[in-house]
Amino acid sequence: VLTTGTFLRGRIYLGLESYPAGRHERPSEDEAATSRPRTEPAANALANLLENRLQLPLGRLKTGTPPRLDGRTIDWDDCDPQPSENPPFAFSFINETPSPQGFIQCYRTGTNADTHAIVMNEKDTLAPPSTDGTGPRYCPSIYKKVERFGHRSSHGVWLEPEGLNTNLVYPNGLSGAYPLEVQQRIINSIHGLTNARIVQPGYDVEYDFIDPTCMGHDLGLATGRGADGLFFAGQICGTTGYEEAAALGIIAGTNAALLALKKQRFVLSRRDGYIGVLVDDLVTRGTQEPYRVFTSRAEYRLHLRADNADLRLTPLAYQYGLVSEQRLEICMNRQ
Repeated sequence: VLTTGTFLRGRIYLGLESYPAGRHERPSEDEAATSRPRTEPAANALANLLENRLQLPLGRLKTGTPPRLDGRTIDWDDCDPQPSENPPFAFSFINETPSPQGFIQCYRTGTNADTHAIVMNEKDTLAPPSTDGTGPRYCPSIYKKVERFGHRSSHGVWLEPEGLNTNLVYPNGLSGAYPLEVQQRIINSIHGLTNARIVQPGYDVEYDFIDPTCMGHDLGLATGRGADGLFFAGQICGTTGYEEAAALGIIAGTNAALLALKKQRFVLSRRDGYIGVLVDDLVTRGTQEPYRVFTSRAEYRLHLRADNADLRLTPLAYQYGLVSEQRLEICMNRQ
C-alpha cells in the first residue's frame, strides 16, 4: 500500500526559496525557528519508477501549512475560548459513558487591518503563482483570503493545541509561505499573539499524485498494468491529507490484507457511505485539485447520516473481518 503523502517528488516553498523535500521535520518546542528548517527527503526515485516503469500518469498538487507557535508565548486571556462539548459525547455508540482523559480548549482570534497590510505589502516575497501544483480550493492561504475578500475587516484564526503533552499550537487559518521574518510580523500583528514566537515557519509543498482513474474501486492498480497487489491511499490518490486520506487508508489496507488471504475484495458503494462516494468519484472521474468530500456529492445524503453509520457499516465490516463479534452484537442491540 503506497501512502506517499506530500513526498512524491516533493518540493517545499518558503518565501522565494524552494528545495526538494517531503516535509519539514517536526520541531522541538524549545528550538529557535530558522528560515531553513530540517527536512525529510522527497521520494524522487519512487516517482520515477511509477512514471517510467509502470507508465502511470502523474499530476501535480500543492498544499500549505501554517507556522507552529509556542503556546507559552500566547496571551490566552486576549483570545476567545472555544470550549469542548460539556457533557462530552463519544463518536462511537460502544462508549455508553464517555470518559475523556482531559479536555483541550481551543481559542479564537482574528486578523485585522494591520495584518492585511503586511499580507498584501509582502506578496512579492511569496513564490510566483507559476508553480505547477494546484492548491486546495476550500482552505486558501491568508494571502488568497485577503486578496479575494478585500471588503472583510477580519478573518478568523483558531488556535489549536497540538496535543496533551506539548506546547506547540497550530494557528488554523494562517497558512502562507512567506519568509520567516514576514510570518513573524503577521503573527505579532494579531490580537493575543503580539508576543507569540514561531517555532517552525509555515510553508507550501508541491508533490506528485497518480491519476486515480488508474485504480479500481478496491484502490488497487487496475488489472493489466503489471503490478497486481499494489494499492494506493491518501494524497497519492489526489485527495487532501485529512479525513479523505484516512478513509482511503481503511479501504486500501483492508483490500491488501484480503488479497493476501485470497478473499473477496471490500468495496463500498455510493449508497453504503461517504467513503463509497469518495472512492467512486476518484476512480471514475479523477480530479485536478485536492479532492474533498461534501454532502452535496452524495445522491443518498438523506440516508448517509452520522446517527446510522454504525447500523449501515458494522454488519458489512464484520463480514470482512474488520470488527469483532462483540461490536456487531452491540450494534444489533442498538438496532
